[in-house]
Amino acid sequence: MQKPQRNLEDDWDGLDPTQSRAGSPMMLYAGIGIAVLFGLVVCVVAGYFAWAQFRERTTVDEEPAVVVPPTAVVEDVPTDIPAIAPTSTLAATAVPPQTPLGDGTVEASFTTTPPTIDGNLGDWPGTIAASSANRVYSVAGWDGSADCTAVWQLSWDNGNLYVAVTVTDDIHVQTASGNQIFRGDSVDMQFDTARDADFGAGLSPDDFQITLSPGDFAGLGPTAFRFQGTASGAILDAPGGNIVTLAAQQTATGYTLEAAIPWSDLNLTPSQGVTIGLALNANDNDTGGTAVQEVMMSHMPNRTLTDPTTWGTLTLK
Repeated sequence: MQKPQRNLEDDWDGLDPTQSRAGSPMMLYAGIGIAVLFGLVVCVVAGYFAWAQFRERTTVDEEPAVVVPPTAVVEDVPTDIPAIAPTSTLAATAVPPQTPLGDGTVEASFTTTPPTIDGNLGDWPGTIAASSANRVYSVAGWDGSADCTAVWQLSWDNGNLYVAVTVTDDIHVQTASGNQIFRGDSVDMQFDTARDADFGAGLSPDDFQITLSPGDFAGLGPTAFRFQGTASGAILDAPGGNIVTLAAQQTATGYTLEAAIPWSDLNLTPSQGVTIGLALNANDNDTGGTAVQEVMMSHMPNRTLTDPTTWGTLTLK
């Protein structure tokens, strides 16, 4: 029979003479159980801390969720748009020609035999270009008498635009001269010589007004005056005056007037088919001894001095 194997109890032999040998195995087993229990507790605690650390680390590393409101709209905003100061002036763009208000189409026929500028319209063929029968202005206090109309005839050659006007007016008053002749009985023509380039509701240097006065048929003779638009939209005395040839005759019902307007006074080179802006007007003053523009009649029903879009057109045939 083999010798019994030494156990743990032999290590305590002689250390505690009073300890019963019968109780030693029970205490050993109790110690082992406590150690095992303690180990389990340690393992559980260690596992819990390890799991907690792992969870904390993975939570920090996650990307946060982004919630976009369902009504939010995000647009790309260009960053290369130059800032415009409130006082900046943008360059005007050309406006294509438009049909003017009213029936303003006028034609001038080419002539190889220019008329004699003497106020006698017998050498005109009789073709009526337009009639100034629309009142577009009246002074405050005007008595309402519509006693002025004008019938126009036009022709042209390479040197001049020829004009013949028959004016019906029961009282003739003209006391003014120079740039004031529009304040008496007279006629005037407004031209937009570059209508296709800058047609718009404002004057410019290619716009002109030629005013023609028959005089008073006594000491004040016929005269012409030329105005020109400016870049700022005003209309002033044109530099250089004019070289218009003019004559007039008094009639029983008013007067006749004839003029040759050089194309150079309009800074224009004529050619067949050219169309420019045109307004044909008659000024009336019925109060003797005064210089007052009481009424203006025009071939355009909405004619306005500073708005070329309210003028008609002239086509060279």
